[in-house]
Amino acid sequence: MSVDRRARGAAAGVLVTIALVISACGGSSGTSQSASTPASTRPGAIGAAEITGPVRGAVLVAALREGGLLLWIRHTERDDRSGTVTPQQAASHDCAAQSLLSATGRQHAAQIGAAIRALDLPIWVVRTARLCRTEATGRLLTIAPVSDDDRLDAASTWVNRGGAAAEQQATLQVLAEAPPAGKDVVLISSVLDIPHPQPAVLGELGPGETAVFRSGPAGRTTLLARIGESAWPTLLPAAPTPR
Repeated sequence: MSVDRRARGAAAGVLVTIALVISACGGSSGTSQSASTPASTRPGAIGAAEITGPVRGAVLVAALREGGLLLWIRHTERDDRSGTVTPQQAASHDCAAQSLLSATGRQHAAQIGAAIRALDLPIWVVRTARLCRTEATGRLLTIAPVSDDDRLDAASTWVNRGGAAAEQQATLQVLAEAPPAGKDVVLISSVLDIPHPQPAVLGELGPGETAVFRSGPAGRTTLLARIGESAWPTLLPAAPTPR
């Protein structure tokens, strides 16, 4: 066998190994899922009424009340217009040209906020992408002051800011920032619609779904739980009465 053929064979083996590792870790395929893909057909999606992950029930409520966690929420249901937002539309907050929350999406955002308030969680601030649908979700929660964070913006707004690589780096940076002691931070975005998003869960979230993280250095953030859009009220019976 020639040196060239042996080299090609070795390279093919490495590619197969990488593909298997990505699949095992829950990574997406080279063609990223569209933010408009229904949650039920997105790999790794959970049901709206489900809570999954290593921390659940009363233990999850206690952790949320203790503070120090990041609650990454995908905006609730939007209308059927294109979800693509240009950098100019994001910067100018031009809602006339953007997809907005549907009536159902607005109702669900309000319901999520009501459950978070009933759980008496110490939310310090709500940070949203510069998208009208994420900003509306944040306001409708009515749980803390709302501010924009362009690091949470959709992929279409990163074309002049370094593309997918820069968006991924910004995501890891956000997740590495610990909240103040005794406080939680809410982050609202659309799906992380880039090839092989990390953490992979951010490419899987359904409308209104929450991923609960404990912050850590880039790449070492811990996923504690995933809370489906309609699952928040199920935590209320598990919540001890606040002191």
